[in-house]
Amino acid sequence: MGIVHVETNIGIDEIAPEKVATRNHDDALDIFDGDAESFEYTQKEANWVCWKIDLILLPMLTITYILNFLDKGQLSNASVFGLLQDTVRSENHLQGQQYSWTSSIFYFGFLVWEYPNSILMQKLPIGKWLGGMVFLWGISVAATAGAKNFAGLATARFFLAVFESTNGPIFTILIGQYYTRKEQPLRQCIWWAGAGVGGFIGDIIAYGLGHVHGALETWQYLFIVWGSITVLWGIVLFLFVPTSPMTAWFFTERERKIAVLRVIQNHTGIENRKYKLYQALECLRDPQAWLIFAISVLQCIPGGGLSAFNKIILTGLGYTNLEATIWSMPEHAIQLMSILIAGVISSYVPNSRCICMILSNICSMIGAILVNTLPKSHKLSRLGAVYALFTNTVSFILCLSLVSSNFAGFTKKSTITVMIFIGYCVGQIITPQFFLSSESPNYPTGFRSFYVSMALMIVCEFGLIIYLSWENHRRDKKAVANPDHRVRQSDFLDLTDWEQPGFRYLW
Repeated sequence: MGIVHVETNIGIDEIAPEKVATRNHDDALDIFDGDAESFEYTQKEANWVCWKIDLILLPMLTITYILNFLDKGQLSNASVFGLLQDTVRSENHLQGQQYSWTSSIFYFGFLVWEYPNSILMQKLPIGKWLGGMVFLWGISVAATAGAKNFAGLATARFFLAVFESTNGPIFTILIGQYYTRKEQPLRQCIWWAGAGVGGFIGDIIAYGLGHVHGALETWQYLFIVWGSITVLWGIVLFLFVPTSPMTAWFFTERERKIAVLRVIQNHTGIENRKYKLYQALECLRDPQAWLIFAISVLQCIPGGGLSAFNKIILTGLGYTNLEATIWSMPEHAIQLMSILIAGVISSYVPNSRCICMILSNICSMIGAILVNTLPKSHKLSRLGAVYALFTNTVSFILCLSLVSSNFAGFTKKSTITVMIFIGYCVGQIITPQFFLSSESPNYPTGFRSFYVSMALMIVCEFGLIIYLSWENHRRDKKAVANPDHRVRQSDFLDLTDWEQPGFRYLW
């Protein structure tokens, strides 16, 4: 078995940027006592460390996202199980666009908390922060069962969003901390695939609870059951999600060092608790960041519409409430398979992430056009077209993998993570307003917004390919023309990708 020797190049005097003297180093350097360059390990040891992460940390992230999707998506199930037509509270029926606003208000809460969360997750132990937020979001879900009118429902949804907003950014940071650039796309896709698993589980449970006739309404049982489970899971996360690879309880001391050196070669950093304003400003000047932001906004137009209105759309095809729940199950299988296939391709075929994004957008766009244009008599064809829409998630999750792989510097990575989830919120807030109550349950305006947004996404994804290819070529050319400019990487100094001339982008 060969020995892996890592040139970490931690000497400050070897760095070209004159500003480096003022920077503090990455926290990962501390576990080596200044002797990282001489540390060696075998590939077998590295594989074992990766396997441990896959067995312990990745399932925790995936289960959390399953609950995330279940809890957030209960509004759609509740909409066909009495929330909108509850005869007991007929005087408080949600009228007109109020149901659309119960979907939008969720993302206002998400939006409000994104920036504070980006700072707090850098300052606080990330595992404790995640566990605490999951615990509180479980309470918010359970409390939704007590909503008696639009104001009560909107308030519960707002606070649910505040607490759920920590998940995506923290997961993106954790994937970057524990996995190499090659490993990241598949792992990002695995935890995000929890949405497909969660949707499938949620529909089965909703179908079962739909036959329960107790003291409460069916939709109330949905919120109470999933809220209680989430509260318990938050306690598990608080106790067992580590702060970083340097303190992970499931590693030995040697394995912690191997975990760090595996990932330090990404040149994107691991952990630094100092907020650096210059990195945040650099992110705001980075064209790649704005293209990813645009994709996140546009992707969430179809994503948000399907999340909130899927069951209503299916009833519009001619299915009963319970039938709509059953026929929505294949959607989650399609979503799950498309995400995993894209993750595998992106991990093993170099520079294929944007291509996978473009192909998924084309598939979804065709589905949206067919749903909107096929005659109502083509019931099964329109159902198949609805299923095709569920490949749309690929673009967003592969954007997250680009964030993990292409943005170096802890504050810069935190900033782009905030940007992508702000884009997520903007798209989700906009979307329900395309679903006009006067057009229920077919929503032609909503579907037109789908295929316009997907066409614009394809333009942005081609833009990413062109920009990142050009930037890599520019760096290659500059390094050849001026060899002295190709400075040695200094991976423990929390430098951004712009500060590392040897950094190359993936697309």
